Amino acid sequence: MRRPSAGGAAARAAGVTPRRRIWSELLPLEVVRAPGTLALLRRYALELSIAVRPETAAGLPDLVAACADAGVAVAVWPMIADEDGRWASAGNAAAFGAFVARLLDALDARRLAAAEVVFDLEPPIEAVRRALAGGRGALDLLGGGPRGARGSPRWSDSQRAYVELAGAVHARGVATSAAIVPLVLTDGPARGWERLLGTPVSAPPWGRVGAMLYTSLIAGYSRGALGREDALALLAWGCRAAARRFGPRAGASLGAVGKGALGDEPVYRSVAELREDVAAAEAAGVPDLSLFDLGGVLARPPAEAWLEAFVAPPAEVRLPRETLRARGVIAAAALVGRAAGYARRLTSP
Repeated sequence: MRRPSAGGAAARAAGVTPRRRIWSELLPLEVVRAPGTLALLRRYALELSIAVRPETAAGLPDLVAACADAGVAVAVWPMIADEDGRWASAGNAAAFGAFVARLLDALDARRLAAAEVVFDLEPPIEAVRRALAGGRGALDLLGGGPRGARGSPRWSDSQRAYVELAGAVHARGVATSAAIVPLVLTDGPARGWERLLGTPVSAPPWGRVGAMLYTSLIAGYSRGALGREDALALLAWGCRAAARRFGPRAGASLGAVGKGALGDEPVYRSVAELREDVAAAEAAGVPDLSLFDLGGVLARPPAEAWLEAFVAPPAEVRLPRETLRARGVIAAAALVGRAAGYARRLTSP
């Protein structure tokens, strides 16, 4: 039996407006800034989180200008070179900070501004690829891989660097948000998973913190160990945990509609699965949602069906049924994080 929840209804009654964002990772910037694409985003009142890499950075000011003309809020989602980790992590704070400054300086030069900078806090991409391949690759992932928290700089220095970087972005009048791996939500005071993954979540003053709760990836990458009901239960748990830890700053990312940087991401089988995920997240008290991603929406027409499912208020807001397998995953993750956190406190700065 599904248990009713007052989470989503309470948020709406309190005047909290559901916020909807959409990631765009692989679409060329000229496709994103095309009038038809921007009109679609504006029609559904979607905020755009646009991935920008060193090779596409020159096109960012034109995209931001086009978004401003179209009335579409845009967040910059920086990604550095794959050999430097791609995503923000403990081992690449200096390189990541320099790239963020370069992007914001380019916008300042055109008298443009991003609404937000997104810090995608994940281990280096090569470590993630090896982990998903299985075997010893999973061990590489812990500690953020070869360039993670076990290397240079020290964990405390990395935390300080991201505190300063977030502060520098805020000083420009630009908001920040952090996208986090859901394992971090099982952490206690020792913050074991933060240190294992090399992702500074707690110390920096992020304006918003969104957990990447992609049900299609949870089920798909489990290779049959978890089913759709288990993934949905983990989504609801993750939203509740994020809301408890981060309060009104909590958000969640749903998906995936299309493939991303890894190239083999399992995707939704139907629009109905997205609709069910939105209802679960709102029932768990998180109305600030992001969808991964725009490229998948455009590649699986009609785009309107996906976007309507994403933005429309759920017909029925109820928490999904808990499952034994989901409980087992949460308990095991918490145990590993707790043990690792205390071990790291004893052996590293």
